[in-house]
Amino acid sequence: MNTVEDAYGELAKGIFDFIGSRSWDRAFCSCQIYRQMASTTYWLEVCGNVDKKALGWPDTCIDSGRAALFIRDDILKGNGQRIWGLIFTLYPDGKFNIEYDYTKPEGYEETDDVVGEI
Repeated sequence: MNTVEDAYGELAKGIFDFIGSRSWDRAFCSCQIYRQMASTTYWLEVCGNVDKKALGWPDTCIDSGRAALFIRDDILKGNGQRIWGLIFTLYPDGKFNIEYDYTKPEGYEETDDVVGEI
């Protein structure tokens, strides 16, 4: 990955792997971003119904996490703010929206990548 656009492409690829051959009106990739990893969740929406059922574990899930880390680092370098999560929304026409979460999770200790009581 060399650019933020490459990272967006990886997020979209993960969504397409999740969708498979299903119908969809919009699809989502949500990433919780930690120090050295990111957890990724996918879901889609069709006719107002939400479908979170995976057709199998997308092989690109790891790449989506790497993309989230790349985006985190790029934003940190660009404006000095650290994101803790993002939601990437993709539409069938190829348009997308991305929302960043700048709120540090409660109880998160970055030195150990631990969430919970300290």
